[in-house]
Amino acid sequence: MFEGIEDDIIEYGMGIVDEVEVACIRSESVSIELKKTVPAHAGESYGTGLIIRVIDGGRIGSSSTSSPDTWRSCLDQAIASARLAEAVPWGGLPGPVPLPGEPLAFDPSVRLNPDVALSFCNDLLKGAEEYPEAMVVGGGAGFSLSTVLLANSAGISYHEEHSSVSASLEAIADQSTGFEYDRSAFMDIDPHAIGRTAAELATGSRNGVPMTTGTYDLLFSPMAFASLAASLLQSALNGRNVHLGRSFLAGKLGEVIASEDLTVTDDPFYQGGLGSTRFDAEGVPTSKIDLIKDGILTSYLYDLKTAYRFGTKSTGNASHGGPGGGIGIGIHNMIFDAERMAEPGEGRCVYIHDVIGAHTANPLTGDFSVEVQNSFFMKDGEKGDPIRKAMLAGNIFEMLGKIVGMGETPRRIGSVIVPPVRVSDMRLVG
Repeated sequence: MFEGIEDDIIEYGMGIVDEVEVACIRSESVSIELKKTVPAHAGESYGTGLIIRVIDGGRIGSSSTSSPDTWRSCLDQAIASARLAEAVPWGGLPGPVPLPGEPLAFDPSVRLNPDVALSFCNDLLKGAEEYPEAMVVGGGAGFSLSTVLLANSAGISYHEEHSSVSASLEAIADQSTGFEYDRSAFMDIDPHAIGRTAAELATGSRNGVPMTTGTYDLLFSPMAFASLAASLLQSALNGRNVHLGRSFLAGKLGEVIASEDLTVTDDPFYQGGLGSTRFDAEGVPTSKIDLIKDGILTSYLYDLKTAYRFGTKSTGNASHGGPGGGIGIGIHNMIFDAERMAEPGEGRCVYIHDVIGAHTANPLTGDFSVEVQNSFFMKDGEKGDPIRKAMLAGNIFEMLGKIVGMGETPRRIGSVIVPPVRVSDMRLVG
């Protein structure tokens, strides 16, 4: 459907503006949704997207459409938006460079077959059956394939394929719920284990006991830590937020901001990572970046516009997602690492499987107050009594300084890769 369209758009646009960029995206998916234990809905979808960005005299405009045949109208809208935009410092779109290697987030064995999705759902249910006191509320499985073509008037013509496999299940036992999921670029997830874990959490969280408000050592599951830390940290590392004074990390480059053992890396080459890619949304080659190294803040994240404005270089972190196909600053695969602990639950601590309300945290200050979910008292790695209800309050940047170690096995949570995380002296409100 897109064959050659990018060349026509660039040729036409270059007669009017200085530079043209075209992103063509095609996606297909199949999914099955469970209502309780019944496959209640099977869906197939097919979508196309065309995003056009133009630059003229430092003024940037963009537009998008789901109908590639209307590209001329889309281009006209991008040009019109550029004429209304304020001129910004601009050093030009990037030219082509060799990008060797196979796709990093594509599994050729992924098939858009409803029967495979149904088999995943059956495995979810079989896993949940290992805890018969839990009742399945819902869940499902899905598979998707997408193709991205990026071209610009500086000569770039990059192509990349992506795949995605996901499965989830939610269960309830009495008034206690449990939820588990996994998502990968490869066919390496275990739906049976997902179903079993969700039912186990629901069953084990019954008859929770009250807890006393106080300071505790916490063991965050990868899901809980990613939910709480990753989005706040990404916002704080965004170069645009930093230079506009909207980040707690502004002016702290080179300073100690976390535990001396903590390293946080953006790795776009992580094999099987959902954000793995060799080029960003502007065609800038990606690279592995240490954001925090041994507790020291070492880098912010930039797209071209922000880098040109503030006199630095793009870090290859441009992403699509703004209105009309605008460019934002994102992260590829955020990898957390610290001193590994063979027994991260050693001694006494509180285990937290998930948190509710992380989206309400303050991205400027890092302050948060969340409800913990599926939490347990733990001793020497063994879960004890479930906790009826508790709130966790604190500051994410202070929390990063209290990390005392991580488990040995990292897990993917979306585009975050992190093991279980042990944090000392955190306040829980019973």
